[in-house]
Amino acid sequence: MANFDVKGKYVVIAGASRGLGKALGLELAAKGTHILLLARGQEGLEKAQKEMLAARQEATQTIVYQCVDLTKSAECTVAIRAAVDTYGFHPDHLFCVAGGTSPEQIGFLADLKPEGLVSCLEVNYYAAIFITQVILKRWISTAPTTHTRHITFVSSNAAFVSIPGYIAYTPTKVAIRAFADTLRQELLLYGEKDAYQVHCAYPGCFISESFLAEAANKPELTKMLEGSDMPEDQLIQKTESAQSVAKKILKGVQRGDFFITVDLEGALLLNNMRGPSPRDYVLLDILLALLALIVWPFVRRDFDAKTTKYGKARRWQSGR
Repeated sequence: MANFDVKGKYVVIAGASRGLGKALGLELAAKGTHILLLARGQEGLEKAQKEMLAARQEATQTIVYQCVDLTKSAECTVAIRAAVDTYGFHPDHLFCVAGGTSPEQIGFLADLKPEGLVSCLEVNYYAAIFITQVILKRWISTAPTTHTRHITFVSSNAAFVSIPGYIAYTPTKVAIRAFADTLRQELLLYGEKDAYQVHCAYPGCFISESFLAEAANKPELTKMLEGSDMPEDQLIQKTESAQSVAKKILKGVQRGDFFITVDLEGALLLNNMRGPSPRDYVLLDILLALLALIVWPFVRRDFDAKTTKYGKARRWQSGR
């Protein structure tokens, strides 16, 4: 078990105004955590803060927010400094949850505008690395603590499997995985193994406001391959909720897992693509890797066949 004590600790959630970030905040508030919410929109932050205040374990818990563009390093610096100076909020743990896709970031490369590619990179990658850098600099410039400091990133199953339509999104989630892997090693420069712990979670599709909103602009091929090609009421019924995913991520952090998956599909995809990254459960991970090695070639051929058929039906192929 990891040294992940959240009661009375100060936790920063980057991307906390809705979806998974808000769900994590509600779970942590109920465990007695002080929380700093970071996001762009004040209205969403105020609503999230109100819900977390209602969910908190004790009335003495600090739950505050800062409006910040997480893709701007300078704004991240100002936000953390303001939280420290105004509320005495010295971060113990960090959750980097900001990200996702918007309508202009979903689609095939030939159809996307350059602005969509840039904004997808900013919100899914820069929004995680800048706030991490700001907080890490503060940590290594202060005295060591008796508890482990945790940084948790949220990547996606998209980091392990390519699906047409997510060509702007998938590389950013691969980048988050690589960033987490490298940061895990770099943190050994500043303390023993228990001084810092890095975690990276890989959820698949889950119900959130943005997931439902993007469905209207998502190519039918993308929906078909990811299994979301169904009416919204069925999709909501069959797809995991943000609250459920948040609980599983926190359990993974509590266990001390470096890579956190939330279902069997994610575990198979991870172990098919783990490479030199550390294994949390060596024997189980190897067995899953062997299973994925057998299954995945058939899945990939099916994906390729469906993609080819989709292109032919729309006369996009040259006919060669």
